[in-house]
Amino acid sequence: MVSKTDRYCRTCGTTLIVTPTSIPTAPLPPQPVIEAPPYQRKFSLVQRFYKLVIAPSEAMKDIALTPDYTGYFVIVALEFVFLVLSLAMVMQKIQFVGTYGDQITSILSGMLAVAAIIALIVIIIKWLVKSLIVRYAGDSGSNWRFSTAASVSGYAYIADVVFAIIGIAISWLILPTFQVDTTDLNAAIQQMNDYRAQVNMLKLTFTLPFNLIGIIWKSYLGSLGTHFGTNEKCSILMGFAIFFVLSLIGLLISFTISP
Repeated sequence: MVSKTDRYCRTCGTTLIVTPTSIPTAPLPPQPVIEAPPYQRKFSLVQRFYKLVIAPSEAMKDIALTPDYTGYFVIVALEFVFLVLSLAMVMQKIQFVGTYGDQITSILSGMLAVAAIIALIVIIIKWLVKSLIVRYAGDSGSNWRFSTAASVSGYAYIADVVFAIIGIAISWLILPTFQVDTTDLNAAIQQMNDYRAQVNMLKLTFTLPFNLIGIIWKSYLGSLGTHFGTNEKCSILMGFAIFFVLSLIGLLISFTISP
């Protein structure tokens, strides 16, 4: 005989405590997955250009998450306009007089017009190649699309437009007006060589620093776009390095092949 308070049998020591069996609980119903709504474009084309100056992070996020090509082609059109203006300024600064003055002016104007068209084609090709490199160099496992990389790269060229305006204004002020007498062609060629040496010195003194500042700004914009376009898998520092190296290579090629 045992009492209700006994925990063990006084004879054999068997445990008298009965452990209650656990009651199985029903599994919780699966919770519905709430997906974030798709990102909606916030800024118009004009607002994007404005925000690139005053709030670049907001602008590049909007560009990266809702890419388009319209902004880049507007930028290309502006670059072409300023290129034509710079060539017209050259024709204003260099005046050919003498026996062959009119003929040389006409030939040079035609050559500059062809050069402007070729430059436009080169600008577009450079954008496509750069976008392709940025697409793979900044991937970081995100597998982002080429269209996004192209949009990000394209809008970053707004820095070139701004500094093109500044460059034209400075060049107009500092470039000396030059008159070439074409009566003696050998003397005219020597004059042109001397003038080109002056222009190259001015480019190194004034244009190069502005180009470097423009590259830094463009690389910063590109790094923000790459960061947001890859769902923040590519760091801003990595994106900046990619754009800076590519822009620096482009600048060196430009200074190498420029007359």
